Amino acid sequence: MTTTVPTSVPAPGAIRRATPGQNLITLALGWWLTTGIFVDGWAHNRYGESLETFFTPWHALFYSGFLAVAAWVLWLGIQGWRTGRRGFAAFPEGYHLAALGVPIFGIGGIGDLTWHTVFGIEVGIEALLSPTHLLLFAGAASILAAPLVSAWRTPTPRAAPAGVAWPAVLSATALLSFVSFMHMYLWGLLDAPQGLGYVQTRGELGGILVTALILAAPVLLLLRRFRLPFGAVTLMYGLNTVLMTLMLVPGEWRVPLLMLAAGLVVDALLLLLNPSPARPWALRAFAFLLPLAVWVPYLGLLVALRLSNLSLELWLGVAVMAGLGGVGLSALVVPPPVPGEGHPS
Repeated sequence: MTTTVPTSVPAPGAIRRATPGQNLITLALGWWLTTGIFVDGWAHNRYGESLETFFTPWHALFYSGFLAVAAWVLWLGIQGWRTGRRGFAAFPEGYHLAALGVPIFGIGGIGDLTWHTVFGIEVGIEALLSPTHLLLFAGAASILAAPLVSAWRTPTPRAAPAGVAWPAVLSATALLSFVSFMHMYLWGLLDAPQGLGYVQTRGELGGILVTALILAAPVLLLLRRFRLPFGAVTLMYGLNTVLMTLMLVPGEWRVPLLMLAAGLVVDALLLLLNPSPARPWALRAFAFLLPLAVWVPYLGLLVALRLSNLSLELWLGVAVMAGLGGVGLSALVVPPPVPGEGHPS
């Protein structure tokens, strides 16, 4: 006597993968949340201590974005549950992060309301380092990372189809923007360093180096898995810079244009060098040139336009240091092979 397994029950060990359309919906709702965060940051920067309540239009914007993406993630889980999957297996591959991120963000939101009620509204850097805001950041980052992990685990070659590669790029861009937001007090791209005194110069150059690492990290991480389509870095750098500019210095247009140009240069370098784990020297060279494509024109133009007083040794030297930092990051993303293990694929 034979028995048949209902088609609705997944085979043991079967992996449920998100479709490109599902990843795009997650990204659209995630960018709703991301936009709301930046609008809220703009409000904090503009109104500062005059904000006296948790219930603001900008809070409504990003919390509604969270509710939308949370409902979508829950729906994806329900779909898996109906087919007999349980636990994290009910969610598409990679979406276990979103399943964790939703309750983390929710707890952070409740904590944020309580914190504001008890301690008031934070201002300045305090608003970024508030424990409840860090919970919100961790939850949102986990949600936004889901399409990237989903694409990463999709069994495709490095030159992945557009439906796999671009969701990964958009997800990484959202993560880059969130990390940039949380480090706005160190963001070196929208400041004109003056180098007036040791303490000020140390802070300015330190901000440049931190910003350089933040900008380089997602590009190098993506190169570990994908051959990036042309325009990927232009999109990442352009969109991130537009968001940071609108939040910190509305009306500034030169820096976004410069970053679009830098992104195009980096995309051209990707075509020229074809960096990959299988070509480690090309990857190291690209990792060095990646920050230089941003910081040499940015700092050089500031000095040429007399907007910065940095000496040649300082502005060119910190740009080279940023490039060396890129090489260091590349060694972490794609380390040298261990004897007997061969080169990474």
